[in-house]
Amino acid sequence: MKTLEFILKTLLLSTVMLLVTIIISMFRPLSAEGNTTHDEGTIMLLLLSVTTVYAFVIGIVIKNARGSRLQLILGLMIAFYGVQTVIGQIEAIFFLTSLGEKLGAGSAPVLQMPLHFIVSQFIVWGAVTLVGIPLAVVLYDRRKNEKRAPVQWIPKMSNREWLSKLGILIIAYELLYFGFGYFMAWKNPVIQAFYQGTDPGSFFAQLANVAKETPGLYGLQAFRSLLWLVIAFPVISMLSHKRWLGAIMTGLFVSLPMNIPHIIPNPYMPADVRAIHFTETVISNFIFGVLLFWLFRSKPTKQISY
Repeated sequence: MKTLEFILKTLLLSTVMLLVTIIISMFRPLSAEGNTTHDEGTIMLLLLSVTTVYAFVIGIVIKNARGSRLQLILGLMIAFYGVQTVIGQIEAIFFLTSLGEKLGAGSAPVLQMPLHFIVSQFIVWGAVTLVGIPLAVVLYDRRKNEKRAPVQWIPKMSNREWLSKLGILIIAYELLYFGFGYFMAWKNPVIQAFYQGTDPGSFFAQLANVAKETPGLYGLQAFRSLLWLVIAFPVISMLSHKRWLGAIMTGLFVSLPMNIPHIIPNPYMPADVRAIHFTETVISNFIFGVLLFWLFRSKPTKQISY
């Protein structure tokens, strides 16, 4: 019965998020004319699949979260919008626009993404976040009042511990990003053709090539690793009591909302390129999300008996 109730709530939330997407897209289109050969019904079905994944991930976090309702709403707004929109669009600007060349991204891809399309992403998904997250909390949060005590989003650690963990975080993200990026994406001729690049022959040669041809990329990924942490803090803190379950849910939250839109055709990235990037980033981001949780989850408070 509880499973059926969760499914129905997820379908309701996903439908509302879809409707908001459609309405706002009338004013800020998420696609261009001549977008794809797919009919509108297929696009709507794919978009419903995307919002259903969003609703599912948000729902399982809320069902297992601690913290006040206000924390749930504000925290999940920050986390969802950050993961779904901000993180991904930063990289889209760097790699898929002419502005990226000026920032040190190297050669531009065959197809470039116009800035107005990126702005539309921020507006449409911002509206979905503003409507969807409060509704999700109302639908899924059925905790008793005594279980809604506020939680501390940022864990207490010494300066030394902060520095060491942030260092580990940055190095781990760089390795995951460039490792998965090279072995799962860049070695594929389809990706090389799209970004107009070549395989230098080895991972370490690729790292040297990045330093030479795309000098801003290492700094960008270091910045994104820290931004990931800021965005994920509310989720980590509200799930910190769940141990491995919390780690898995954080991994899902970090990986799926950002990447599931790859299933929707768009005129700026071919289907085969989207499929490769989807596999690459879902796996690497999931691992990174689990690492985020275990590095920065609050330590459980010991109960003192008298």
